[in-house]
Amino acid sequence: MLKYISLIVAFLTFSSSLLFAQTDLKENASGSDNLLKDWSVGFNYGATKFNGDIAQYDYSSSTQTGLLYQDEDFKELRYAFSFSLEKKIDERISISVEHVVGDFAGLRRPNEYIGFETDDPYDIIEVGQITEFPDGTGQKFVTSFNETDVLLNYDLNSDISKLIKVEMPENLSIIVKAGFGISQFRSLRTNLYTDEYIYGFGYDELSKNESDVVTESVMVFGTKIKYKMLGGVSLLFDYTLRVNNSDRWDASIMKSDNAKDKFSLLSLGLAYDIGTVVAKD
Repeated sequence: MLKYISLIVAFLTFSSSLLFAQTDLKENASGSDNLLKDWSVGFNYGATKFNGDIAQYDYSSSTQTGLLYQDEDFKELRYAFSFSLEKKIDERISISVEHVVGDFAGLRRPNEYIGFETDDPYDIIEVGQITEFPDGTGQKFVTSFNETDVLLNYDLNSDISKLIKVEMPENLSIIVKAGFGISQFRSLRTNLYTDEYIYGFGYDELSKNESDVVTESVMVFGTKIKYKMLGGVSLLFDYTLRVNNSDRWDASIMKSDNAKDKFSLLSLGLAYDIGTVVAKD
């Protein structure tokens, strides 16, 4: 958490520095207006929610209390931050590159495994009598990741105005986005109650020792609301869904309805219109 707070402070400091450097930029680079026109940078921070084989609920995060190995509860709710660079093509379309770093996690209690064959490559899980819900059948995982995406963004304001017959506010934009990315990650699956190792990707076999990260391709879909404020700064509210092209994000390859893992990121942030600020003076 501390490293995320530090990055937020660094970004705000960077933004403030740009604001105070407007005059110098203009004096030292007369051609910068054209170079920076329609470019913006953004920073978002928010909560992740996983949906796959090891998830207690589809749309809400769960917490497991009463664990045997530590005093702290295990929480599915995790966090991530993103940094983006965006180039506006015309009034409706823009292209952006986004880098996301963070964690997501999931748990699945014993009763949720009834009728399913669990993924147990090393025969570690003690199944016992399913009707007794033994400790060995509950599982959890944590995945740390960093990902780079290329996205196409489309402003829906004109379409919405035509549909509702009312002009949208000039400082408010509703934008949809889609694209693809490359995700590098490590995922570790353990016993829900005892934290004993079950399986992992990006970890040595039968241990929690980290090894090389795993790389996967990702499809990205989302929407965001952009509210323009003063000085080229905009407030962002973003919801993005990322779909993995495999079933490895939770270190569990089960025969279930979740053939492809996915997670969502609901975040708030700021966007900074570099071109507008430089051209102001």
